Amino acid sequence: MKKSPRIIVQALAVAAAMIAPAEGQRPSRYDGPIIDMHLHAKTEIGPERRFCFPQPCEGAPTLAKSADDLKSMTLDAMARNNIVLGVVSETPEKVLPWTEAEGERFLTGILVADPRGVSLDHLRELFTSGRAQVLGEITAQYEDIAIDDPSLDPLFAMAHEMDIPVHVHVLGIGGKPDFSSHLRNPLRLVPVLRKYPGLRIYVENAGWPFLEEVTALMYQYPTVYADISTILHLTPRPTALKYVEGLMENGLGKRIMFGSDQMIWPEVIDVAVDAIQSAEFLTREQKADIFYNNAARFLRLSEEQIARHQGR
Repeated sequence: MKKSPRIIVQALAVAAAMIAPAEGQRPSRYDGPIIDMHLHAKTEIGPERRFCFPQPCEGAPTLAKSADDLKSMTLDAMARNNIVLGVVSETPEKVLPWTEAEGERFLTGILVADPRGVSLDHLRELFTSGRAQVLGEITAQYEDIAIDDPSLDPLFAMAHEMDIPVHVHVLGIGGKPDFSSHLRNPLRLVPVLRKYPGLRIYVENAGWPFLEEVTALMYQYPTVYADISTILHLTPRPTALKYVEGLMENGLGKRIMFGSDQMIWPEVIDVAVDAIQSAEFLTREQKADIFYNNAARFLRLSEEQIARHQGR
């Protein structure tokens, strides 16, 4: 009998636990609640293999065969890893059916690719009504629009006025041959933050591979946080963890947040969680910050929400 993708993922997780090193040899493990700041509600799956870098390399195909698989396997992975809250983004017609059916499990993020086709009135209504809570992920760079382009200004102005957290795609690599890496330097956020002081922004992949630039940005603007997400499964693990270690050495451990960026590959949630758990340079307390505490602060969760997540 052919096994389902969900059973395969669960079997892999059990096998990994059975071959784990003895307690004295294992990095300090965090066993509390997790917030995933970077999920997607995709509706088109296809046979795509996961991106991987550096080339040449060949990523694994997704285990999800349909949009229903993606959602159910995402929920299974969240339960398996004690992910109590996830920020899920896509366009409204894709993301709202995901998030509104699951109550308090998700926060809704509105993905913006080309800002020139966005209705600000519709966005404002979604945020005012409480149906959406995060602006982003903003992926305009895939449209050759830099993050400081004037076309994005109305979005930042609205987020600043309404005190909405913003998730921006600032990254040195992309999955398309014509991707414009030169548009991705995180320092291009400086004009935005000068114009809108106090704007809460979190930067995908902590601006990887621009460690010095994102450090300068985060030192200057304390409302800028970062999620460590795609590089945890897209690049070699030593590369990803070296970047996390660099951020920690630069004193930014209180503003790094966990994300998986599962896109159409729900299995990478386990991979991303395991990557942080495996980091020998992180203490249990530092993992607690990355997995939960920093996101709770950034999102301004209430004491009641935190107590519920902590099982109190």
